[in-house]
Amino acid sequence: MRRLFYTLLLVMVFTSASSQGLKLFSPEMKEAAPKSQRVVMDFIERYFHDLSKQKQTTIETKMADDKVYFRKGKLSDLSQIRDTMPFSINLLDRYYEVNWMKTDEPFVTIVFPAQYDLLLGLQKDEALKQFKDAILAVPQRTDSIVEPSDLECLNDSLFQTKGDTLELASLSDALYYNKVREEYHPVFDNDHLAYSAANLFHGLINDMDYRMYVEQSVYGMTTINYTITLNQWFNYCAEWGLKVFFAVEEEREDGILALVIAQSKELGYHHLLSVVIPDKFIGDQNAVLKVRMTPYIPIHNLKDLYQKQSTTHKKVKWQ
Repeated sequence: MRRLFYTLLLVMVFTSASSQGLKLFSPEMKEAAPKSQRVVMDFIERYFHDLSKQKQTTIETKMADDKVYFRKGKLSDLSQIRDTMPFSINLLDRYYEVNWMKTDEPFVTIVFPAQYDLLLGLQKDEALKQFKDAILAVPQRTDSIVEPSDLECLNDSLFQTKGDTLELASLSDALYYNKVREEYHPVFDNDHLAYSAANLFHGLINDMDYRMYVEQSVYGMTTINYTITLNQWFNYCAEWGLKVFFAVEEEREDGILALVIAQSKELGYHHLLSVVIPDKFIGDQNAVLKVRMTPYIPIHNLKDLYQKQSTTHKKVKWQ
């Protein structure tokens, strides 16, 4: 009886605010926050507001199914939160911890997975269908000059940045530079096609734009086709704070077959691109990049999925 009364009380608390939604963060907070943190803020407000409208599933069961837990405080305490309270959002491995303070003490702490479908409020099939529109909706990014640092010498005039790798030793975020008269310039020439392609997909070559003909997988075994520009792809990656990793799978007579991974640890996914870059891309602005795109791969599924898709690519060895 006590649990039933408590559940009804919680529903009444949140139903009273249902017409206006749950507001825990001010517009100014959201505006100042990075994109990934805005997604988290929106998720918390949407998720706990929607709990008040549950009919077939109890609140406790839904939260357990979604792996959303209160480490400190309880559901009814959210009604006491004000946007003037100190709070923090921390990504710890593959889950978030959001904490509010009251009188210098932890008041409410919520933990939940860093999982894109949960945070965006989209089923996977919805996210896949909306992916093209998500790319096109992003505003033009502001170009910034990347100053090389922490360089490793490859030969007398060629250098690369020390970076991170992802699963493959060759799948990295490294950038490549030529040193000319004590100045470093991004590599982009016919003598270093692989390094040039890496620089291109890391957005280092600002004055080159190409069309990308995309064959994108959607839910099930079907695909859709569309064309975007490389700059539109860069805009999307910049807006969502994606970290890009690049590797050459195969150098062929007609060009380069490359693997590109755009990673979001904040939302728990990778976008996987298999890209055919034509051999004359350096001097041909009209070159078309052919892309097989698999969006929204959960981080823990990336290795298994890529192995299934690349059984013919014997040169690629997973660690």
